[in-house]
Amino acid sequence: MLSLRSTPEKVEPIFEIYRTEQILRESLTLTRAVASEISAAVDGSGEIIVTALWPDEAAYQEWIDHPNRGRTAPALKELLADAEIGVGRLYRVDHGVSKNSEPQ
Repeated sequence: MLSLRSTPEKVEPIFEIYRTEQILRESLTLTRAVASEISAAVDGSGEIIVTALWPDEAAYQEWIDHPNRGRTAPALKELLADAEIGVGRLYRVDHGVSKNSEPQ
């Protein structure tokens, strides 16, 4: 999970970069990631979180080390210049459910 605290007016431009550059799709295509999403707080605070499911820590490290990871950095860096960027954190998923699957 990665948290970004920007200004409310920068949320959509950040989302737009993620969409047009297909950053989430690229992380799935280039690594063993299972799923990922980007979300914004509905309270208008400008807080964004990026979450992803990885089969293990090594799979996440593949994305951290991948040379394509920073290719959109100049555009994002400009938008996030005044943002508070949290430390990416790894969480171990104990179990989960979804409407279309059995408990894991």
